Amino acid sequence: MKKRFSFVCIYLCLLTLLLCGAAELLAPDKGERLSESENRMLAAFPALSVKSVADGSFMSGFETYLSDAFPFRDGAAAFTDAVTDLVRIPDDGPATGEMEDALWDDLEEQEAAFQQLLEEGRAAEEAQSGPGPETSAEDEALPVAPADVEDVHIWLVRADGEREVIFTYPADFMVSLSEILNRYRAKLPEDGRLYFLSPQVADVANNIIGKTKYVGWGTDLVDVLQPLVDDGVVIVDDLAILDPYLNDAPSPLYPTKDYHWHAIAASITADALISSQGLAPADYDQYRYWLSFRHEAKDYSTEQLAGMSYNRETIEIMSAISPAESYFLNNITERKRGVFTMYEGGYVGFLGGHKGPWRLIEGGFHTGRNALVMGDCFTIPFIPYMAPYYDQIISTDVRDNFYSVYLAGANISDYIAHYGVDDIYMMWTNNYLFANGTISSRMSAYLDMSY
Repeated sequence: MKKRFSFVCIYLCLLTLLLCGAAELLAPDKGERLSESENRMLAAFPALSVKSVADGSFMSGFETYLSDAFPFRDGAAAFTDAVTDLVRIPDDGPATGEMEDALWDDLEEQEAAFQQLLEEGRAAEEAQSGPGPETSAEDEALPVAPADVEDVHIWLVRADGEREVIFTYPADFMVSLSEILNRYRAKLPEDGRLYFLSPQVADVANNIIGKTKYVGWGTDLVDVLQPLVDDGVVIVDDLAILDPYLNDAPSPLYPTKDYHWHAIAASITADALISSQGLAPADYDQYRYWLSFRHEAKDYSTEQLAGMSYNRETIEIMSAISPAESYFLNNITERKRGVFTMYEGGYVGFLGGHKGPWRLIEGGFHTGRNALVMGDCFTIPFIPYMAPYYDQIISTDVRDNFYSVYLAGANISDYIAHYGVDDIYMMWTNNYLFANGTISSRMSAYLDMSY
């Protein structure tokens, strides 16, 4: 009887496992879908063909799909993280688990209280000096652009040579943006430079990569914006930098299931900026790279990567060529050690991911110059390639989800002055900067905010 009962239990367990496996294959959506918890697109079921089986791309894609299609994956990941936090040995590494939760606990209430304190301070100043001039909706609107300032366009180049405009940004916004850039430039020393560029997301680039309808892209951003800014502000045409490499690079510049760029695109852009300063850049081939999704702590030379087969979603994470330290930074001087680059974690392999409000990177080369990198997630793989050229790099993202005036503890001008910033690199994709005025208003407000 006992043997029969044991047999039934084993049979039921095997049946349950079989049903779970079938559910994983049959139940989930086979197409791409957004994971809000991970801020990325989950993998679709790979196309099955003789070619994909022969070159190994089907099995690689199928493994990724199974991982992304795992039932209750968010709950399982949360459970795993919780168990890991319980047994983790404390060190001086980046704030994680309970430490990070404690850091951000009640942040909204603290932020609201701090903003109220700022408002009370402004009200007290106004009571002593009298109210300022009244403002109207017209005063708060964008400045009207002169007649000779035109709109900015971004276009794709068709195979027949014709341009197809995909984005248009008003001249009035360009005038407003130029005023903000000039204010930041004024915070730098005489020999300082502010570089402004607007990289494009993968959805735009993938109209060209591997396609025949479109063969290139372009913009008149430099033509419109450069005449509006002061000396020392350089408007960069990132599309022109990457255009020759879209279909002729050692590895793909962009993935297909995410909107970010790959490290090689960031490296090519960084090299172009460094070359424009009369310096010899350390190009992409001088680094070794870990590969995401391979689950091995081994890095490869670019020569080895050229002989390997992996899909466009695989992230190449550079291994530093000189000592570099990364820190989370609050209140100008409060540091918490982070990571510079690491082989696990995909896109978060760079600097441990995108977190705020401020970061500090100390490079291994002593150049006598410091930099500020301001922008969205595209800065994360870009910053490591800039580390060899600066003693220190500070970085921030003024988007509401990443920036806290409470944790910052000082305005942007104070950070620039304290760290002796010589050069500023501003990188905003059109999805954020040009979609609405939120980013520009934050850049303006946080620069000289009273604390």
